Amino acid sequence: MKYPLGTVSKPFSGKEARKLARAVKSDGYVANEAAIAVAKRIAERRYLREATHVSQQ
Repeated sequence: MKYPLGTVSKPFSGKEARKLARAVKSDGYVANEAAIAVAKRIAERRYLREATHVSQQ
């Protein structure tokens, strides 16, 4: 994924930092429901595009 040149990571601390540290130590991940929904929509769109492309050949 390409990011614009002006992208700057935002610092965080407290509860967010503890959550990230726990996820890293347990080989897990940190995501919110909106991010998961977007990822599912993208995956579904790509799957449908591939299925359509394959069936047209």
